[in-house]
Amino acid sequence: MQALLTTTVFTLSPGEVTALSMHAAQRLHVEDAAGTDLWITREGDSEDYWLRCGASLLLRRGDEVVLSIDPRARRAVRLALIAEARRPVPTLADVPHLVYRALRRLVRGTEWTPGDDHAKVA
Repeated sequence: MQALLTTTVFTLSPGEVTALSMHAAQRLHVEDAAGTDLWITREGDSEDYWLRCGASLLLRRGDEVVLSIDPRARRAVRLALIAEARRPVPTLADVPHLVYRALRRLVRGTEWTPGDDHAKVA
């Protein structure tokens, strides 16, 4: 079995601060940094994390994190969020959306173009 990964790469400049809400467990990996430039704090966690190039931190589903780059950093820091690509397990909250999609497929008929919300009767 082969594990498929999805990766989102982004950069933050010295002094930049951003917040992330994690909707799935992902690993935050520091791809490029000049030193210990990345500071991370997690809501509900009394620890603060300082990461350097090559380091990573597992972020859990539901985590609210704040990322900050040291204003004295020599250059921008490149980060990657890495998640396993797998189909999420449907929950009860997904039922209305799944029913809506199934009904749309039935109503559409055989002639349908993506982006065209009107069904054409054949």
